[in-house]
Amino acid sequence: MQKTIDVIYKDDDLVAFYKPKNLPTVPLKGQECDTLLSLGAKAFPEILSPYGKNPWEGTILHRLDTPTSGIVLAARNKETYQYLVSLQNIDKIEKKYKAEISEGRKELPGFEPFPYSSSDGKLSIISSFRSFGPKGASVRPVLSKRKGDERLYKTEVEILSSKSVVCTITRGFRHQIRCHLSWFGHPIVGDSRYGGEENDFLLLEAVSVSFPYKNEKLEISI
Repeated sequence: MQKTIDVIYKDDDLVAFYKPKNLPTVPLKGQECDTLLSLGAKAFPEILSPYGKNPWEGTILHRLDTPTSGIVLAARNKETYQYLVSLQNIDKIEKKYKAEISEGRKELPGFEPFPYSSSDGKLSIISSFRSFGPKGASVRPVLSKRKGDERLYKTEVEILSSKSVVCTITRGFRHQIRCHLSWFGHPIVGDSRYGGEENDFLLLEAVSVSFPYKNEKLEISI
């Protein structure tokens, strides 16, 4: 049976897919396996075009961690790809994620004291990041900017309940939301890497993407 990927939105220039959990977004260099890119390209072969700095990633605009589900954007031509990359570089693509969180986390090494507090159910978590652990498989937040990476990364958290939050980011860092929520003391359910409660799946989903597009604001959501 041929595997397919759900399409959430499409027009002549852009397509948005729904990535299921435990499917890689793109392959590693030289790797051959099912990915969102390879499955999406069965219906939209133009998204394999090597316009970016990593040709094997095609025109995928942003990656989700393999265990994360949700919306992924891909451009259908070079002009749209370059436009969306330019938006991403100036933090004009806004992404929202819904997460189910643990009530506490196991003590993990490498975390600085958490310096932020919530107000009216909202919280801004801001840091740079450093690689951590064997082969740098995890990350840890760093309050100061680091040499070679002058960016600080922000996760806006809206607390819906004691077990559920919505996180908003623009251009993200690897494991940003997962690490920031763990630093907050409420790692995502199913995220054993960052001290979350045990579960068969990571309960993190990209639920909305919005950006300026064709003289208006386009919001794609599930």
